[in-house]
Amino acid sequence: MHLGKERRQFARFRPKVGTMAVNQHALGPVINISMGGLSFQYMGESSTKPVSDVLGVFLGSDNVLIDKIPTRIITDKLVSHGSTFLRTSTRQRSIQFTQLSKSQQEHLEDFISNKTTAIY
Repeated sequence: MHLGKERRQFARFRPKVGTMAVNQHALGPVINISMGGLSFQYMGESSTKPVSDVLGVFLGSDNVLIDKIPTRIITDKLVSHGSTFLRTSTRQRSIQFTQLSKSQQEHLEDFISNKTTAIY
């Protein structure tokens, strides 16, 4: 059985519990992270937000913040429907990092080396 070629350029890692992604549209836990991007879940409605944005990654328990990361949205999909009363659902967004500064690259490498718990 041929599974096909892996499309991702970078290995994905599971971040330490409590790692969050935040931007002006969403806040939620990071599901996986790599040098090329990340996936996170958030509460929200169907995405009509811009296809590019700036994102922050933080882990409060370890005093880690990588801020103002330029990104491009790759996918934004429904994970589960919320209550009809709240009219929100759980969604998962996958983003690609774009044009990282040298400092952001170094902080991201350090984060992946020291704050992730498993390889996918």
